[in-house]
Amino acid sequence: MIKVPEGIEIEEIPMEKRYRSSLSGLLARIRILYEAIEDRFGEEGLQLIREVSCRYGQQIAQRVREREGEMDMQQVGKFLIKVFDGMRAEGEVLEWSDERIIIMVPKCPYPFTRSQICAAHTAMEEALVHGLNPTLHYNIEKCIPRGDKECWHVLSRATNNKNNH
Repeated sequence: MIKVPEGIEIEEIPMEKRYRSSLSGLLARIRILYEAIEDRFGEEGLQLIREVSCRYGQQIAQRVREREGEMDMQQVGKFLIKVFDGMRAEGEVLEWSDERIIIMVPKCPYPFTRSQICAAHTAMEEALVHGLNPTLHYNIEKCIPRGDKECWHVLSRATNNKNNH
């Protein structure tokens, strides 16, 4: 906290409120930066977002695998839920089976409005899931920036990818 002169009082903001405010501001800033990159550099900018997102997902996967070891589909699904919970995302698990896990999120935390930016950013989650378990696949089956009312984050076996976009 910033040390202030005696006699000056600053309202104490509860930690949860500070966290939510800071997080939503940072996520909005990421969206604005992505849009500026796309506006300035077009497809090359989107490719840069994909590459950086993919590297970041690979780095996270490496750290998690060093700590957790091999992860099956349910463990990867639980890890993704922890990621969403860490971002204070609302939502629910719509399907939890040996073939597919669907996590529904009714509001984009970033909040993306351009589907091509969402797709480029999603390279992070794709790389993360593949790095945690190469037999799994991740995609966003329903997507708010594509015009859907909610996002469906789908984890599936790599051989069961009929609904990929």
